Amino acid sequence: MADYMEVVIAGSGTCVPSLRRAGPCQLLRACGCNIMVDSAAGSLRQLLRAGIRQDDIDLILYTHFHPDHTGELVPFIFSSKYSPAFSRKRPILIWGPEGLASLMSGVAQAWGDWAEPEPDKIVFEEIPVSMMTSQQFPPFVIKTVHTKHTPHSLAYRINGPDGKSVVFSGDTEYCEELVELSMGADLLVQECAAPEGKMIQGHMTPSQAGRVASKAGVHKMVLTHFYPDCDKSDLLTPCRRHFDGMVILAEDLMRIIV
Repeated sequence: MADYMEVVIAGSGTCVPSLRRAGPCQLLRACGCNIMVDSAAGSLRQLLRAGIRQDDIDLILYTHFHPDHTGELVPFIFSSKYSPAFSRKRPILIWGPEGLASLMSGVAQAWGDWAEPEPDKIVFEEIPVSMMTSQQFPPFVIKTVHTKHTPHSLAYRINGPDGKSVVFSGDTEYCEELVELSMGADLLVQECAAPEGKMIQGHMTPSQAGRVASKAGVHKMVLTHFYPDCDKSDLLTPCRRHFDGMVILAEDLMRIIV
């Protein structure tokens, strides 16, 4: 296990099938813990390629419930029933916005017992979206704000015991709530789904991402969640017009030390 903060980009893409990019999934490794943020279909295989097994994961955070961010949820639950490959002694926690319980109820209706987790293996918790929250996940403090994407979308800030911090924006348009959450963060993992001049509702362009990073005073930023047009476009120039810190363009299985 890493004894420092490291972010692994398991998937840097979107719902659009791509040979280059898997769907959205990131993992934070620190203090002997593994925290996964979102899980597109195929995320468990991507994490295995990075050397991380399913039962290494301690906490899963869902930013919202679109299929490209939750596609591996049912396979995750299903595979946890296979004891030889899932041998954790403590349950995995799954946190998500309000609506998580309804989602799981619908999943159970569709899939039956196969999608109902064993209570000693997986525990769910809903997070309110009407206010900024602060949750304890020792040794971390995890803060959330509601973002401008869906009625139940969240961004997460994970503060480590050494003072290091990482913000995961999830999908969102530019919003001051994200700026507030990101103030002084060491790393902002920021969605940037569309090239400059091709804004998609509910998502950011490079210049908007740069404005968030600049106003928040983050130390460095990773742009991710790229639709195919992004791979043919200059994302760095419009971003750097607003933010003069380090900007990294995500690739699958990339590792970033915080």
